[in-house]
Amino acid sequence: MIAGHGGYGLGASQLSTPYGLYFDIFSNSLIISNYNLPRIVWWRVGDYNGTLVAGNDSTSLNGPFGVRVDPMGNIYVADMPNHRIQFFLSGQFVGRTIAGITGVNGTNASVFNQPRWVTLDKQLNLYVCDTDNHRVQMFRRY
Repeated sequence: MIAGHGGYGLGASQLSTPYGLYFDIFSNSLIISNYNLPRIVWWRVGDYNGTLVAGNDSTSLNGPFGVRVDPMGNIYVADMPNHRIQFFLSGQFVGRTIAGITGVNGTNASVFNQPRWVTLDKQLNLYVCDTDNHRVQMFRRY
């Protein structure tokens, strides 16, 4: 076992329905989204416990799914039930919405319907799998 010792739960050694996973080669760590305990944890391979890095309260995340980290350590999270993408500056626990509208789903270009995955290209343009709209959207770096 790499992460999530001790079964489902709230403890530092436990995970709660992990969906998103990103491997950081520089720190030899996994960045994991906990869907049912809406947080992002940083888990160094070989450690027994994870470290909370984003989403420490219910206003930050509702159901984090996909997660990515840019070269500066900023975290991008597909907050699926909230129909948005949250951005957490490196070292910050509370994020801000950078795509989508919190709690609003739809089909036009400014909203999502259950976004699940995010990724970045080399220019840090953001790509979002807008699952229930059956599309992938790209957002240029601003």
